[in-house]
This record gives sequence, C-alpha cells and structure tokens, in this order.
Amino acid sequence: MTTTNKARTPWLPTYDWAVALYNILPNISIAAISSMERAINNQVGSAAHPVDWSKPDEWIAQRLEGEDKALALMIWESTDRLVNPRYITGSLILGKQNGLLDTSETKFQLTTAGQDFVRRKRQAIAAVDNQEGITQILTALLAVDAAKRKELYPLWLEELGGDNRAESTLMGLLYERLNNLIQRGLVERKQGHRYCLTSKGRVKAERALSPELSQRRRLDDAMKAYRAEQRQKLRDILSTMNPYKFEHLIASLLEEMDYTDVQVTKQSGDKGIDVVATARFGITTVREVVQVKRVQGTTGAPVINQLRGSLHTYNAIKGMVITLGTFSAEAKRESLPHNAAPITLIDGETLIDLLIEHEVGVIPRKVSVFDVDESFFLGQAPPISDQELGAAEPQ
Repeated sequence: MTTTNKARTPWLPTYDWAVALYNILPNISIAAISSMERAINNQVGSAAHPVDWSKPDEWIAQRLEGEDKALALMIWESTDRLVNPRYITGSLILGKQNGLLDTSETKFQLTTAGQDFVRRKRQAIAAVDNQEGITQILTALLAVDAAKRKELYPLWLEELGGDNRAESTLMGLLYERLNNLIQRGLVERKQGHRYCLTSKGRVKAERALSPELSQRRRLDDAMKAYRAEQRQKLRDILSTMNPYKFEHLIASLLEEMDYTDVQVTKQSGDKGIDVVATARFGITTVREVVQVKRVQGTTGAPVINQLRGSLHTYNAIKGMVITLGTFSAEAKRESLPHNAAPITLIDGETLIDLLIEHEVGVIPRKVSVFDVDESFFLGQAPPISDQELGAAEPQ
C-alpha cells in the first residue's frame, strides 16, 4: 500500500485556534517561540504531581520566567484566552506543512496562502482541508448515514488512496480531524459516538466531489434508498403475517443459521414455546427453546422470566425470544443474570438483519459496475529494439 502525502499534521488544531495564533505570529522571533516551547516542555511534572495545563493563568505565572513567560502570556492574552501556549505545536506544523507560515527568516511571516487562510477565504480553507485529509472525511461520510470512528476509518483510507502508517497513528489523526469538523459545524456526533454529516457538511462534501465521484455517489445513494425501501417492505410483511407462518419463518431462519432438529411446537400464537432447536458449539450440542412474538411494542422482563421457567419442559438449557418490536432495559438485564440460564434477545431490526444475511425471504441482487483504470493507459510501452524496428520497416 502506498503512503499518502495527506493528513501529515499531528495534533491538528481547530481552525479558530490556528487563525487566532497566526494573527499574532508575524514578526515574532522563531527562536523565541522555540525557547518558550522548550521551557514549557521542561515543566512536565511527575505522575504524582502532574501539571494542570488547562489553567494558563496559573502555570505561566508559576513555571515560566523572563522572556518565555512574557511571550506565553502575550499569546494567551492576545488571543482572548483561546490559544493555550502549551498546545501551539500543531498549529505551527499545520502552517509549515501547508505553506501558510514563512520561516525562512528569523521571524514568522504569513505567506499569501496564510493571509487568505486567516481571512477564511474558501479556496485557501479548501486547499488545507484537502491536504490534511479533511475533505476526504466528508466525502467518506457521504457513503453512510452515520459511522463510528472504527467504521469510518477504512472509508477514509480509501478516499486518501491508501496509507501504510500504523492504524493507531491514523486513527489518532482521524480523531483530531473529526473534532476539527465538529467545531466547524460540518460533522456532528450522535449518541453512541457515531459521526454524520450536518446539512452544511453535506453541501461542502458534495461540492468537493469530482463529476465522476459525484455520479458514483448518486449511484450509492440510489442503492441505499432501494435497500431501505425493501427493508421497510420486509418489515411491513412480517408485521401482517399469520402468526403460525411467522413461527415457520423463524424455523427456516434457524435452519439457515445451522441449527438442527428444528421443530415448530404447536399453532399457539404468541404464547408459550413456539420453536425448539439444537445449536452446536464445537463438539457440544445445546437444546434451545424459542418464543416468537410478532408484536411491534416493547417486550418486558416477565416474558424473559416466563421462558426461563419453561426450559425444563424440553430439557433445554438456553432460550431465545424473537420479537418484531424492542426489549425494555429490564428485559435486557434479565436476559443475562448470574447463575441462571441465558436468554438471547432478537429485536425487530436484528431479525431483519438476520433474514437478509441468511437470504431467508429475500433474493439477493448483484449490481456490477466498473471504473476505468486510467493509470493503466498512462504507462509507457517498452522501447522497441533495433531488430524489431527493422522488421517493422516496409520492404
């Protein structure tokens, strides 16, 4: 895998933070900044007495002296107490990596690109976003409704074109860039640490797509919409099925999941034990009973306890409750108590996932597309030898 030249800045700051620092950096001595950073790094404290870096008013006065103290205080106060002098390294690296800061002389100066960045000009911000792998996060998020960082990582890596740095390093870089996007209102974090585009972020992401990628995204969106439509159709069919046929559907699903000796016990609607099956774990077989509830509401703890009390009827040591609805928090707690038989809970969304995964009641459709590999056609042909050239001449 190749290493991308993008997303190279560690400790990526928010752009508000970087702009605030860049506004005061011009004509400050590079050597003075380096001296201050060294002085700060020498104040790391110990495990027993760590430094509280979150209070610059305190640690600057207590731990720095002379010009280092004066410079740190100037940075803190001149940025309206936004830029903590302890954490300016990321902003300095960002400026150097992206040609925003000129460090060729003894003092910092803003380049033309840096001046445009400070003025928040769209083209300047877009250039840094692209170079730092931020644009690629936005376009990766177009492909999903929401994703945890671990789920987003491979999509981001694909957008970057691959990278052979350690996954832990890249995951850290991804986290910093997501925080940058959240601060800018382009991405939001939902419950469960799932990231998704805001409406503003979606507009920016779609604007960043090339015409070819935009067309591919439209295809992805159409497929996503079709899958959602079929999923809802399956949900509607399940909710109106004859209860006895629903039990037989569950029996078919269990067979596809490699259960054996699957039997529908009786035409009993929603009450009692509906399906009995045997699960294999290595060389061990376990008898399991299943209660099927074709209801949309919330199933509570009494159902779990009732099923557990019925296990002995079929010499079962494990149970399962399947519902089209959901389970209460108490039911989830009761499903895995100490010193009692476990009860597996399958809610409606999980049931639909299993039916699709095991192709029960659904027909998978394969959609095949291809992209032209332009790099293949850009390769040079090998040189023609004198012998081949002579043979090619007309007689």
